[in-house]
Amino acid sequence: MCTLTLVAQDDGYLLAMNRDEKIARGAGANPEIHEFNGTRALYPGDGTGGTWIAANEHGIAMALLNWNVPTPSFAASRQPQSRGQLIPTLAGSRSMAELLAALSVLDLERILPFRLMGVFPSEQAVQEWRWNSKSLSLAAHPWESRHWFSSGLSDEQALQLRGATCSASWNEPDAGSSAWLQRLHASHADGSGAFSVCVHRNDLQTLSYTEICCSSSRIAIEHFIGSPCTMKQGHSAAMGRVAVPALPAAAKPSALQLF
Repeated sequence: MCTLTLVAQDDGYLLAMNRDEKIARGAGANPEIHEFNGTRALYPGDGTGGTWIAANEHGIAMALLNWNVPTPSFAASRQPQSRGQLIPTLAGSRSMAELLAALSVLDLERILPFRLMGVFPSEQAVQEWRWNSKSLSLAAHPWESRHWFSSGLSDEQALQLRGATCSASWNEPDAGSSAWLQRLHASHADGSGAFSVCVHRNDLQTLSYTEICCSSSRIAIEHFIGSPCTMKQGHSAAMGRVAVPALPAAAKPSALQLF
């Protein structure tokens, strides 16, 4: 239940995400720096120790979207685990190969379906993992700007309607800029409803907007609590970017692997 936009650049990227969630869950916490196995990561909190978007000091970013596919039933003794814990578990990864290795050994049995996007600027790679509650697949995307969408009502309709809005917005003169991203993610081009980029429903709406800027030397995050269409003062945090350690060719993953 989100919209995610990647603006790929030569030495980094901009990554923006609307968090569409049930109003009762609350907007969550402002971004902070956390440390995992000696690697720092920046992300806002979901109120339970998890997150939906993060970037670490090596420039690696991750974003988590729900996947609207049939979900399994869980016995009372085996309630599903929060998807929000997934990114903190992986945030210490220093490269695409390390993240892939960490994810491949996780027990996902009790986690509901998700799509996890990984952005790797040092390797100029974008990866998408999809978990359907039975198997995990990995697909590679080219290093170029793109959008992803999810909706609890219909991922297909979200792709069609929000996708049209996003495609049209690339004709704007400042397309790809931070100001353009904020305008786009506040958009009600198809009306203020379930399939606008900025979502408004009776029980669910876009609760926050998060934007990550990664350059060759710095990673910064700006987080706005509340509907993007009423965006006011954001909360910022930043840290220096650390070079990714060199890896032997044999350690790099192939373009597609299944688990």
